[in-house]
Amino acid sequence: MRIIVFITVLFLTQSSFGQSNRKEIADSKIYVRATYFKQKNNIIGLQVRTDLKDTLIEKRIFLKFKTEDFTDYSEIEKTQIFYESFRDRNYTLLNKNFQAIHNIDYNQTKEQAGTLFGEQVKISFEFIDTRKNSPRDSKTPRKYFKTDNSEIYTVIIPDLKTLAVSSNGQFYTKQLYGDNYNDISEGIKNKFQTINLFKIKPRDEIQLFYRRKWYNDSTGLAVYEDKQFKNVKYIGDTIIDDNKSLIMEIESYNYLSGSKDSPEEFLIPISDSGYYYGSQFIPFKEYSTELKLIEQNGRTEFFLQGVSKDTINGLAYDMIVQATAGPYRYFILPFFPMPFIEFGNVQGIITYSKINGIEKGKKRERTYITDKNNIRDIYSIADKRVALEIYFLNKIDIQIEIKDYENNEVIGFLKTKAKKGINSFTVKTSKLKKGKSYGVSLSYFGNKSSGSFSNGFKSKH
Repeated sequence: MRIIVFITVLFLTQSSFGQSNRKEIADSKIYVRATYFKQKNNIIGLQVRTDLKDTLIEKRIFLKFKTEDFTDYSEIEKTQIFYESFRDRNYTLLNKNFQAIHNIDYNQTKEQAGTLFGEQVKISFEFIDTRKNSPRDSKTPRKYFKTDNSEIYTVIIPDLKTLAVSSNGQFYTKQLYGDNYNDISEGIKNKFQTINLFKIKPRDEIQLFYRRKWYNDSTGLAVYEDKQFKNVKYIGDTIIDDNKSLIMEIESYNYLSGSKDSPEEFLIPISDSGYYYGSQFIPFKEYSTELKLIEQNGRTEFFLQGVSKDTINGLAYDMIVQATAGPYRYFILPFFPMPFIEFGNVQGIITYSKINGIEKGKKRERTYITDKNNIRDIYSIADKRVALEIYFLNKIDIQIEIKDYENNEVIGFLKTKAKKGINSFTVKTSKLKKGKSYGVSLSYFGNKSSGSFSNGFKSKH
């Protein structure tokens, strides 16, 4: 048997989302309990922590907290009381009888005498960091392990004042990081619930806004970069094969590339019990906290769900947050049939809504990139013609290819010259098929610069 600590590093180094300060990364109260044998990670349970109150013990302030262990949050299997203190770079954890479980000087980078899992031992140290050539500072997770048994350890992140991982040699307990876990934790604390029986009428819409997010290394404050917005509008209803569908329209703009996608319609099949978004079925029901282990493709995984509340530009709204062990974060809106996904360091928020004709929030508008060459728009104007609007910094020679993805074939070509500023071009093509996606490749050549970029469009003809 061997527990490998590197598996936990994947979770320790993930970005977190939606906070304004790095210290809020550790606001999550959800932990996973697992083993790692023969290079196989096995989840054995979940844990929720509830902070209770500050308690004075031998002239030192400790935070009293409760842990609840379970495989399904509706059936708590074990409850324990602990007392925790971070003071003068010393971490102490006591059990309900005030006996020391851990006692570690986390300022120490040499071997020290201390307590791990109730045993007086010699403790060694190492930084846990997947980055290379980076300074080791208070943000870097620190592993303190039993000198003669590295499988017994704790991982402390000093600036967050959190015990991130602990392993007793048989299993480890790890805190889950990310704004989705923080949101679910807040939902647990406040017992948030919501029902997704939305009532909308034609022309109602929302704006889903995506932004990149990271933390400034010096200040610890969040930094944001606009990425994209999607405007989603409810057009009306239709009947297909005796089944009702909502007709929706979506258009989007990308702040990073400067390109926009023209309005496009799609259908959402709906019934009395719920609706489909693609292959995903979203039932109409009351949503609340749901934390449990599930069997997925022969493996034990976790499924976490909670209700979150947010307010952006005066728009207050609920979201249903769902999380698994995978890289994606899922969100369901109870007031509009448009679930969405986050990935990586990208955060999604609702900046504007019009529900039953009532507008709230502030709709973001398109901007225009003028510091680099970029495609501003692509759209079909007939079944054999495609229009492009392109911005160039200088006069330049260009080549444009329209490609059929399906057949890997060039179906349109234009070689011409571009002026400085906005350019409009029309490319003749083979016959386009309405609703089919095509690719656009552009190469440019000049004295001052050369390069290429690509994009795509869906034909309206």
